Amino acid sequence: MGKFNKGKQGVKNLLLLSSMTLVLHVSGNAYAGIAPEVKPSKNKTSSLKKMVSKKCLDNLIISDDGNMSLPSGCNFSFSELYAHDQFFRDRVIKAFKASPFDGRFFDIESLAEITEPPGDNDDSWSVLLETVSKEKDIRAQVFAVPNINELTVIITDRGIGNKKCSYGVYGDIQERNESFSLASLYIKNYMGAFQGCKLLTKVPNLSGYDGLANQ
Repeated sequence: MGKFNKGKQGVKNLLLLSSMTLVLHVSGNAYAGIAPEVKPSKNKTSSLKKMVSKKCLDNLIISDDGNMSLPSGCNFSFSELYAHDQFFRDRVIKAFKASPFDGRFFDIESLAEITEPPGDNDDSWSVLLETVSKEKDIRAQVFAVPNINELTVIITDRGIGNKKCSYGVYGDIQERNESFSLASLYIKNYMGAFQGCKLLTKVPNLSGYDGLANQ
């Protein structure tokens, strides 16, 4: 009988341990966002590295007011990169899965914006890509510095119905990251776009930007 009781106790301990492990797993993954779906794209040569290649940079289009844009064959959209650039897709998926946001409904996107690095560091050319869900009022902005493999994502849900606006910053979010510097500068320059939004992630230099409605 004693051995039987010990056996029962062992099973109980095992079940208790399993339950605790499950709780820890769930609590450690409080968010379970849904990544965007891959959409068919004919442009199979789309890649971040190509966008900042010498060939593309040598043919930048400069407007009369000094704005730069990438030439045809170099300016890829969010969905094109998501379909064919493995690095881009992996990092975007990781960002969404670390967030509470649903990326399945993106239907509007803009052409990429390219920014010249300060000084003579040609490795720091950066690209900004944006996609929006008109139906869900969710927006994703990707700040990438392709030559040093950095990528930071801002995901914003403006809130529909009773939902409150919230946003998060994901990916490379250390102060030393060039892509994070660009993302944080964007938030600080366009505070109106984040008005009333709760910041869901703890990131350096942005602690004062949690709920910009009070600013």
